[in-house]
Amino acid sequence: MKYSCDIIKDLLPLYVDGVCSEDSTVAVAEHLSACKSCTAELESLKKSWEIEKVIDKERFDALSSQASFFKRRSAVVGTVFAGVFMLPVLICLIIGLASGGLSWVMIVLAAMLIPASLVAVPLLAPKNKALWTLGSFSVSLTVLLADSCIYTGGNWFFTAAFASLFGIALFFAPFAVKAKPIAVRIGKRKGLSVMLLDTGLYILMMLSIGLSNGLGADYYRIAFSVSTPILAAVWGIFLTVRYAKTGGTLKAAISFGIAAAAMIISDIIFGVSEKSSYVFIEAFGGRVEFSSFTAIAVICLSVGAILALIGVLISRKGAKAK
Repeated sequence: MKYSCDIIKDLLPLYVDGVCSEDSTVAVAEHLSACKSCTAELESLKKSWEIEKVIDKERFDALSSQASFFKRRSAVVGTVFAGVFMLPVLICLIIGLASGGLSWVMIVLAAMLIPASLVAVPLLAPKNKALWTLGSFSVSLTVLLADSCIYTGGNWFFTAAFASLFGIALFFAPFAVKAKPIAVRIGKRKGLSVMLLDTGLYILMMLSIGLSNGLGADYYRIAFSVSTPILAAVWGIFLTVRYAKTGGTLKAAISFGIAAAAMIISDIIFGVSEKSSYVFIEAFGGRVEFSSFTAIAVICLSVGAILALIGVLISRKGAKAK
């Protein structure tokens, strides 16, 4: 069966790419053997495609060269900054050797590591710059605290270190777990991993405060009484928001209920009502007073009840619509 030149010319791009079906390929080849016009069209098409391939290759090479240039320049700039940061350390080292004391030189070295981690590391790190910067900054800060503690002869290192790491993790861990090296390992457990890390650092911080200062059982009793309701509330809200299979309004209602329960438990266990401020309400010639924690709990319960009612109404409306 013979085909017109128009049909064959429409098939030529697919023929050149080698994606035609077997029957179409045979038909085009037979037509080209007898048609000089379509053969010339095929040669022109091949030449234009070869030019496009050359252009694409040159574009890729140019982009690769530009990327390599910027990487080299960043490495050079990072190396220069690292050298600048090492200069005062070298000067202090010379002075320390001349004066016979090197302990404070280590503090200067550790102190210079902090700006280096914030300036030089992002320029030198080839990938995951933010993650490398955060990690190097945390290590540099810990080293500085350790050097300072050793130099002053104190026993506060663990308290300061765990408190600093807890603060860093509290703000930056949610972003760090999204970095590819970490995200690949923890998968969908990003939120749970952050919660476990923050909780662990908080517990270590509270324990180190008691151990470093030689505090007795009263401290641990108070720390436990205060921390337990707070941690339970935070975990309860997290688990509700993350795993509860219900609408957003009902999740918010449950979260307010958990917060109210935490306020009430804190007031009861720790005896907050004896030490906290009071709220006074005067009406109809009478006066009612209750602790501020109780007031917060009442507010949370009220808001939670309203949200729960709204959530139930929304659920019923959705069920009727179906």
